[in-house]
Amino acid sequence: MSQESANIVICGAGVAGIAVAFHLAVRNGLTDVILVDERPPLTLTSDKSTECYRNWWPGPGDAMTAFANHSIDLLERLAHETDNAFLMNRRGYLFATEVNGAALVEAARETTSLGAGELRYHSGSATDYVPARPQGFEGSPDGVDLF
Repeated sequence: MSQESANIVICGAGVAGIAVAFHLAVRNGLTDVILVDERPPLTLTSDKSTECYRNWWPGPGDAMTAFANHSIDLLERLAHETDNAFLMNRRGYLFATEVNGAALVEAARETTSLGAGELRYHSGSATDYVPARPQGFEGSPDGVDLF
């Protein structure tokens, strides 16, 4: 076994570890970075992703929403720089409930008040609903649509 050293050692070659290594080495020009994992990159849980992401994070506080918004901004920047090589899309999540709809409405209000985008209410035959595009991420609505 060879011995290597580095000023920065990242443990884990999952999506988070690779993202950290990328930003340190490529974005910040650090050259003394090493990524360590006993498995091949992206093979434990990262390759089983549903490729879903969201900024729907009720409090306390806006820390998780702000973190998610920043992460989404970074993903969009990378998508622009690579001509969307990783096929980013903004199709969103669907939360549904048969009971206690008031709790879901309150969660939507809280989430949007913390920075998750606009809260849009739709009732009946909502003609003002704008769905996300089937592919891509540009021009898709942000926020929450409540039916």
